[in-house]
Amino acid sequence: MNQVLDNKFPYLSNFFQTAISQNRLFHSIILYGSNNYIQYAMAMELARQLNCLEDKKEDCNCQNCRWIRENKHPAVMTISKIDNKTDSSKTVISEDQINMVLDTLVNSSDYHRVFIFCDAQIKKLSQSENNEYLEYKSTGFNLPQEEIEGKIWYPSGINTTCFSTVAANAMLKSIEEPSSNVTFIFLTNNKDDLLQTIVSRSQAFYVADARHSDYSFDFFQKYFNNYPNFSKDYAIDFAQTLLNYQNDNNLEPVYIIDCIQYYLTELLKSNSKNPILTSKIYKDITKTETSKKMLASYIKEQTVYEDLAFYFSKQ
Repeated sequence: MNQVLDNKFPYLSNFFQTAISQNRLFHSIILYGSNNYIQYAMAMELARQLNCLEDKKEDCNCQNCRWIRENKHPAVMTISKIDNKTDSSKTVISEDQINMVLDTLVNSSDYHRVFIFCDAQIKKLSQSENNEYLEYKSTGFNLPQEEIEGKIWYPSGINTTCFSTVAANAMLKSIEEPSSNVTFIFLTNNKDDLLQTIVSRSQAFYVADARHSDYSFDFFQKYFNNYPNFSKDYAIDFAQTLLNYQNDNNLEPVYIIDCIQYYLTELLKSNSKNPILTSKIYKDITKTETSKKMLASYIKEQTVYEDLAFYFSKQ
């Protein structure tokens, strides 16, 4: 596995390597989280692992690995509103693009075909975006488009605006009845941003964003001592404690949820060899994304905290 990704995501690396070695990798995969560059790197590494002609090691120099690092492999395609276009539209992944994808599946191939779906644009990056880009470069993969006059290809999460219901529905049969040696990978910020019929037919993985360094952990370490064994009584107290901490420190509620999510991400890294615990942590991280949407819908903070704390108490 790519060393940068292996260090950042040991649980995901182990899972994917085992699934590939046993030929059990799901045919449709969703990678979700806020750092789309690192999701794209994970997708490219999966494509490399699936097509490597030799030992799958990071320094493998077989033709397939070279092509994928250069982002020039004929069977590994990025599908976005600006990549692999077959029409003049620049705002959506079109039905024509989906038909092009489906047409390639009519004939068999010696390669394992991988289609990476995301939103994308060419832009000047902000400082934080540039830091993500530099991290991506450290993985050794080229982007699908080269830098032009200081503007860089920038991936973002796919959603129902750039990937319409009509275009998504055109893919459903291929996802339900996949051809052999074909993997679809969808990059998104939140699973709810994708058509639910695709989500239900895919295996989803949270790709944590470790870019934030200003999150406070002392408070959460103190109150997460009982995790994952939260009782329902403790959950009520925990929710009230979160609300008090927010008000006493004049913090935004979404910051509190972000802190919890990042803290769970750190727990995930340190417990990567415990499959039962990592499974629960993944579910709880996913729940924090739902909590953010609840806050965005103007649901009271206390209600959101109680809902989250009670979810944590489920065994």
